[in-house]
Parts: sequence; structure tokens; C-alpha cells
Amino acid sequence: MADPITELQLSDYLDIVRRRRIVILLIAVALIAVAVLLSALQTPQYRAAARVGVNVSANSGLLDDTSNSTSNVRDRNLNNEVEFAESDRVEERANVEFADLFNEVDAEIEASIAASGSSDTLTFTATDIDPERAAAVANIFAQAYVDESLAQSGEDFLVFTNVINERLAEISDERVDLERELAASPAAQGVQIQLDSLAAEEARLRSELNALSVSSQLNNRASASILNEAEAPMSPFAPSWIRNIALAVIAGLILGVGAALVLETLDDTVLTKNDLESAADGTPVLGVIPSLSRRRFGNGSDRRLITSHSGIFTEAFRSLRSAIELGQAAGTQIRSILVTSANPSEGKSTVAAHLAIAFARSGASVLVLDADMHNPTQHKLFGVPNSEGLADQLSNFGPAEIVTEKASGETLLSVIPSGTSTSSPADLLRSVPAQEFIEKLKYAFDLVIIDSPPLRPVADTLPLARLADATLLTAMRG
Repeated sequence: MADPITELQLSDYLDIVRRRRIVILLIAVALIAVAVLLSALQTPQYRAAARVGVNVSANSGLLDDTSNSTSNVRDRNLNNEVEFAESDRVEERANVEFADLFNEVDAEIEASIAASGSSDTLTFTATDIDPERAAAVANIFAQAYVDESLAQSGEDFLVFTNVINERLAEISDERVDLERELAASPAAQGVQIQLDSLAAEEARLRSELNALSVSSQLNNRASASILNEAEAPMSPFAPSWIRNIALAVIAGLILGVGAALVLETLDDTVLTKNDLESAADGTPVLGVIPSLSRRRFGNGSDRRLITSHSGIFTEAFRSLRSAIELGQAAGTQIRSILVTSANPSEGKSTVAAHLAIAFARSGASVLVLDADMHNPTQHKLFGVPNSEGLADQLSNFGPAEIVTEKASGETLLSVIPSGTSTSSPADLLRSVPAQEFIEKLKYAFDLVIIDSPPLRPVADTLPLARLADATLLTAMRG
């Protein structure tokens, strides 16, 4: 039960995770189970890749500017190769070759192409449920790209040579016209300058035409070559069990912690000492007593007395005794303590008995008075008969006599059990004899600890609370 006003600290979140760890683990385990189930149901996928080397520095062509050697142009040329590899032209050739190889009519295969700028390579990746088929598709696509690149280079060569030859023909016609003009007017110097310019351009174009015949330039786009052929993978890449389970663990922990925080926000029960202090609204919380077992204090089979002189349970009652003694040292005279709870089975009877033992072992004479006539417990805890108890002594005419039972093993501890049940415990405890009897007990013992009924179910406790010097309210966690 987190306080909505107080800001939560890291320790508070860690405490929430610790207390809600079962919820977190259940959600994480559920997501892991789902991940395992989906992975088991998923059809295994195999992935194969073929690598093709591309000489992008040569792909700019002879007619481009010399600045094409820069890295930006190089990257652009590599991207152009990726677009060419993804073109319908390459895909159609790959589909035809695949259909011829596997005898599948109208087959359409796919592959992804990625560029690696640092090594001028293209990677052709294919995925299929059959590892052999995945490798074949990747290799077919890579070979289709290389073949189409070769074909494209031949087409580029024809385009370039046609452009140059057409320009050479134009230069020849222009020269003839200029020579006629020069023959008619030998003194025209501008005509001679034009003839010299045409001659220089013709020489440059013929040099470029000769360069195109060189195989390195002829293989402009055909410079692509297969570096590594795809091989059939030995294991599937999907489903990835490790990745899926790791993601499920991460998601499960995130969702689990989120669910724990939501549950903590919605939960208004008392779970920690801070919750109890907040709910008590200023009433001091004297101590926290560990549970005797996984079950609650009030379960019949759990009602037993811890008589050891050491242990966390015994030490908790020593701390509770010290907290009460601090109140006495501050000037408050406490001769009687009423121990009660809001509801049944919250451990009040167990607390009353063990607190009495803690005080008795400190040297005080202590009396345990069982005033819970609806559900008497102290005679069971201390192993004394439930006779001549409180109800019996108060029912007698005249002043009640103090008749006690000695607690086994505790020389300074006495017990008055509840006695024979009466038809109206509330009226009996409200009576004047009851008040006088309790006052007499307070003078006969150093401390009287009264085990009273719970507050909510019955009306017996309020009359007793007026007679006791202090009231100790127990609250069961949760």
C-alpha cells in the first residue's frame, strides 16, 4: 500500500519488486513459454548469400567529368549498381534461369540486394524453407546481374561509339564546307581557325574511340564478378530461439515490473511497516513480528508457544518489550496492556503470550489474562486447564478471588484462562466486579497482559480498553 503523497525511493521500488516477485516471475515465464511455443510452430527459414565484386570507379564512363573519382560519385555509382541489380531486367533473367533449372513454369523468385561501400561489393541474399533452394536463388540472381551487366556494357559501347562516329561524320561535312569557303577566300583567317578547331576535336574523338576498343573500357559494366557463391546453410536463421527467448525475458521483466507497480497502486492492504504507519495516522508502530509459518498466526495448527531464548522470533519480542519500556521510562505508568486486533486470526493471542514471556524473563511478575471468551487460546498455548478462569471467577457472588495457573518453565509468569463460556461476555466484562478484579490484578502483578477479543466482530473489547493502561493493536500483514 504505497502512500500517494510520499515520493517513492529506489529502495521502495526494490521492495515492491521483492514482494511482487511471484507476479513478475509468472509473467516472465508466461512470455517465455509463448516465445518457445511460437518458435516451435514457426517454419524454419534458411538464408544464403552470394557476393559480387563491382568496379564502380570504372563505371562513370569516358564522357563523364574527371571529378567522378570522388567518394560521393563513387557511392552514387554503387547505388546505381544496386538499382540495376533490383531492376525488372535482372529479375526477369533470374526467373527464366530458375524456371529452366528447376522446371518450374512462371516461377517468380526474390532476393535482397545490399551494397557494402567499403569493399565495393553487392550481396545477394535469398530466403527459403529449403536450404538448397535458398542457395540456388542467391546464385541465380548474382549470375543474372553479372550477365545483364555484361550485356549492358555492350549496349553502352555501341551507344558511345555511335555518338562519336556521328560527331566525326558531322566534323567531316563541316570541314568540306570550310575548305570550300577557304578556297574561295584565301585571306579569311577565321575559316582557318575553325578548321584547326575541328581538327583538334576530331583527334580527341578518335583517341576516345580507340580507347573504347580496349577491353578494360569495353568491360565497363562487365567488371562485376562473383566473389563468393552462396552455399546451402547448415542451420536455419529463423526462428532464432536464443533471440526470441532473450526478448521474451526482457519483455516479461518489463511487463512484470509494470504489473507489480500497478498492483501495488491498486493494493490498499497493509504490506510493510511504512504502510502500517501511514494507516495508523500518527499512532506509533512499536515493532514487526515475523510469522511463525507460511500460514497466519490464528490457524489452529499453528498455535504453539516458542519458548527458546534465541532466534529472530524471540528477539522481535525483546525489541517490542524494549519499545514499551521506553514508554514507561518517559513517564507513562503502564501496569496493564490490552492486546487486540481488528479482525480474528491476526496473531493477537500469540503476541500477548510471547510478550508476557519476554517481560517475565526480564524479571517482572507477569499475568496473562485471557478475556477472549468467544475463542479462548491462552490455556492451549500455556498448556493449563481452562477451569477456574475469568468467567468463573467473575460469575461468583462477592469479590472475585485471584486464582491463577503457573506457566510451565516460567517462574514469574501466571495465567488466568477465560474459563467456562458465559452467555453474555460483554455484559460480564462491563460489570463492576470485572473492573474491580482487573484493578486488583494490576496491584498484584508488575504487568497484566489482557488477551481480548477482536474489535470488529464483538463488543467485548471496548469496556476492557477503558480499564487497561495501554492498548496494543496487532495487524496481520496483508
